[in-house]
Amino acid sequence: MQQKTDTRLARAKAKTPRNLAAARHRSLLRARVALSALLREGSAPPADGQALAGALRLGDAAAAELAGLPDTPDLRERDLALLAHDHAGAEETFDTRLKRLAQQFPEGGDLDQANVSPAELLAASVAGAALLGNTASG
Repeated sequence: MQQKTDTRLARAKAKTPRNLAAARHRSLLRARVALSALLREGSAPPADGQALAGALRLGDAAAAELAGLPDTPDLRERDLALLAHDHAGAEETFDTRLKRLAQQFPEGGDLDQANVSPAELLAASVAGAALLGNTASG
């Protein structure tokens, strides 16, 4: 009986991508760069000070690390394929959490400058953009 268990475990290990950790790391770097770009894009940043500067520094450091890699479109596609099963439902989860966070920042809502996270900065920016969009259309 022990033999069958060992065989199943060996087959399961063989199906697991070997370079999943590297793909996850590159994905995290790309996300940090994208977040930084989104925060920079806003016409009026949602926050000043250390929180925003810290998020932008993370994005800059991630961009520098990615520049040192051969981060080609082919590598991004392979990473996406590797992570497709690893991150099943991630887009929906991200969207739901971002919407929930954005609801915490109504018009004129304040950010706790000392404790704000990059996710909260993004949510405040999204909430501000939604408010600006509603104002422009109304």
